[in-house]
Amino acid sequence: MRQKPCLTHEDVRILAEACRQKAMTQQLAVTIAIVDDGGHLWHLERLDARPSTIEVAIGKARTAALMRAPSAALEDLIKDMPGILALNAMPLRGALPVMVGEDCVGAIGVSGAQPVDDESIAEAGRTALTAYGPLGAG
Repeated sequence: MRQKPCLTHEDVRILAEACRQKAMTQQLAVTIAIVDDGGHLWHLERLDARPSTIEVAIGKARTAALMRAPSAALEDLIKDMPGILALNAMPLRGALPVMVGEDCVGAIGVSGAQPVDDESIAEAGRTALTAYGPLGAG
């Protein structure tokens, strides 16, 4: 049987802390959502962001986890295949999958700032986890 890595509580703490610090450093009011590989919510943090950012951050994260690709990848696909919207996907930039080799172990979705800033906050989480070492090493 194949074994697959998965996020641990410590991994999620590292992801969330790095995202929070990046958002606070840039003084951005955002919501940060972290999901597992099935798109199930693991962590949610709202940093003085509008209430509407909650569902958007979760949707972006879920989309990135289930697609195993950045949520922005859907933006281009929708032009040619608008039926994708029926999948309840969130085709907005601001979420990135968390990968270990070829395996997606989860995703980070951010909403509340400009899309490029949302994505950069998510990237800060991924970078911090990579710098920490292999998933589950802590």
